[in-house]
Amino acid sequence: MDKKISERKVLIFTSALIVFTGLVRILNYPVGFVLFYIAFLPYIFYRLSYYYKLRGKAKVQIDKYRLIILVTIIISILLNLIGVQDVEFFLLFLLMIDFLLVINKNG
Repeated sequence: MDKKISERKVLIFTSALIVFTGLVRILNYPVGFVLFYIAFLPYIFYRLSYYYKLRGKAKVQIDKYRLIILVTIIISILLNLIGVQDVEFFLLFLLMIDFLLVINKNG
């Protein structure tokens, strides 16, 4: 039996990981800093596998918006890690926009 993980659950899980990393960051900043970026991995891997399976097929408009959000998140993480920018809230904002797109698509 193949169970499919919903997009909403992946976003909620990623958000829960981010909250957890915030608590860790209060106690130990360097560990929390690393965990913050690791918390985005489930979301990134899920979205990349989704677009890998979708290649060659017609994409709806929401998939194009969500792809732009995914690419922006990846670029922002890379820029944060190399020290060009320091805007972690922007990542949370993008994740929130993606969640709103998922909610509106299903609702």
